[in-house]
Amino acid sequence: MQIFHKMITAIDVGKSWISGARARKFRGIISNPVFASVRNGENVVERLKTLKEKLRPDVEDIVVTNFPVEEVLFNTLEIPRELRKSELRTYITAEMSRILNLSSSEIALDFVRNPIGKALVMVTKTRRLNEWISNITAAGFPLPDVVMPDVFKYLQLLKISGPEACVLVLLTHDYSVVIVCVSGSPLGIRTFSYSLDETVSIVSEETGLDEVEIVRELSKQESSNVKNIFESITVDLPYSVEREIIFLLSSSLPGSSIRDVAKFYIFCDPLGFTPHYVKLFDTVETMQGKIQPLTPSIDVKNLSVGTIGLLVRGGEEFGKNKLVQV
Repeated sequence: MQIFHKMITAIDVGKSWISGARARKFRGIISNPVFASVRNGENVVERLKTLKEKLRPDVEDIVVTNFPVEEVLFNTLEIPRELRKSELRTYITAEMSRILNLSSSEIALDFVRNPIGKALVMVTKTRRLNEWISNITAAGFPLPDVVMPDVFKYLQLLKISGPEACVLVLLTHDYSVVIVCVSGSPLGIRTFSYSLDETVSIVSEETGLDEVEIVRELSKQESSNVKNIFESITVDLPYSVEREIIFLLSSSLPGSSIRDVAKFYIFCDPLGFTPHYVKLFDTVETMQGKIQPLTPSIDVKNLSVGTIGLLVRGGEEFGKNKLVQV
């Protein structure tokens, strides 16, 4: 029996929180979203069950979920000019099997083809992907239609234009990444261990302020204890990120230099921290005058940016058929 989708369910699993949303797509617009969240814990399935009770998804829903970036290998491959589009997946699968010394049945992958003749490949072990999906279905959610590396939930909402090479520095609750983009398309991704939650926790412990209050204090012109603590924690971050960018350029755009990068975009989740990190990164000589904040392409109204990105991705599946066994 074939069902025509009308609702989207997004499941956003983080280290501390599991968030979700359910919304309708009508006339090309995602409307009337319902958001919910629960604290994550050792028993992820039980937390997902709690989220399901709040969202109350239907078997006909388009279901979209994230997948942890620490479980994903990102690689940039050269694509032979003579290769046909229909042959692309077979070629990439064979190449990654050779590189990883694993059979094609042991890996699950997807890719984004770039206009300059390369492809950004995302690969994980099939076993780990199946375990992730099993947790979702064990909690009572329908089988996911889309499972995407976590970073792509943000890329759904971030638009980079222009043909030149640019770098996006994305700082999130749980992890951070640098992304090389050419012609607005991601070409290479490199993760590194920096989380905004850890920084916020340290500042909060020292000052007794929560996240909203910390952002408010950082926005003030005058110097403060909060600013001093924040700057002491983050002072070395731009130079660590600079090294990550250099490593990423060497693998995704061999022969290029960090000085060849046209623009460096900064994006933070939570959004309120973005201007403060823009100011911080502008102190690095190789980035000065090229740093810009990047904001979501739609108004997120202080809601979970990542969860909204998953909803937007689910909207791309709208109108496709889904097999439901009855």
